[in-house]
Amino acid sequence: MGGAPYVRSVARHRLFVFVAAAALAAGCSSAQADKEAAAAPRPVASSASPSASPSPSPTPAATDPLTGLAPRRTSSVVVLKVDNETLAWPYQRGLDRAAIVYQELMEGGSTRLAAVFDDGSAGEVGPIRSVRESDIELLSQLGRVAVGFSGGNRGVKASFRSAVTAGRLLDASYDAVPGDYRLGEFRADARNFFTSPAALAKDRPGSPARDIGLRFGTLPAVWGTAAPSARAAFSDAAVVTLRYLPSTHRWSVTQDSHLMAGVAPANVIVQRVSVQGSRYVDVLGNPTPYTVSTGSGPATILRDGRAFEATWRRPAVTAGTSYVDGAGHAVPLRPGPTWILLLPLGSPLTLG
Repeated sequence: MGGAPYVRSVARHRLFVFVAAAALAAGCSSAQADKEAAAAPRPVASSASPSASPSPSPTPAATDPLTGLAPRRTSSVVVLKVDNETLAWPYQRGLDRAAIVYQELMEGGSTRLAAVFDDGSAGEVGPIRSVRESDIELLSQLGRVAVGFSGGNRGVKASFRSAVTAGRLLDASYDAVPGDYRLGEFRADARNFFTSPAALAKDRPGSPARDIGLRFGTLPAVWGTAAPSARAAFSDAAVVTLRYLPSTHRWSVTQDSHLMAGVAPANVIVQRVSVQGSRYVDVLGNPTPYTVSTGSGPATILRDGRAFEATWRRPAVTAGTSYVDGAGHAVPLRPGPTWILLLPLGSPLTLG
């Protein structure tokens, strides 16, 4: 897995159900929370029911469309595929600086992360692992952005190169720019690779942060239900536990028993998706999941210790993903980073 190439392709007819654990992590200071609240757009008016609330306006040009905060320092977005296996946890770094983190199902019931950066930070991120076929669909909504990864199935990499040739994404992999990666420790299952958003943004400059459908604003007075904690299971081997931290208005993220230190999103979106069998298998013959991120489906939005049921909509591969209530109004997120769990339909989500 990860940096090692995959071997053969199989027919897409193989379907399966996986379940995984994703995680959010520790807090930030109250001063930071106050700063984020001050950066929010005009408040959404309170109402007797969430569906009666007016839809928040698009994020003003003066704020980052991915976080609702003051603009970040770079004009190029970089996405990094980060290992989330048990043996990778001691080496994980840089996820606390991501604007958005997508958690997706992998073969064998484990999960992998796609971390989106638009801060141009020079700090290392990793361990970096392989790209998946469904990443091409998922990440195309961000624009022509640099995607950093290490290794992958030969067929998947060919599909990724086709997307690059079509002008949808940029290749910022280890194969393309090896000088931007640091080869780290050997593990029992893989070798660690690390890189930085700043290095890849310099060598593979691409699209700036753009509107991908997220809306930020004040929470209506009557909104959703109390949910100080949540538990989402991608599989028996991958369970994500979230806990709300009132002092910081953030969520901690625990992957199985591992608390992700420093990771503290302001919002968690549990996006229910269809997961199908891709055309490929890994070196052990396990079917590689294909996460479908276009179309529509149910979603649960967690912010400020509350949960709100919504619908996600993404009409095309190059379109963004919107999250709306029963009346079609955008659900307002708290300004700050967001963790998005691409949880397979039918997988359990428990609210505390």
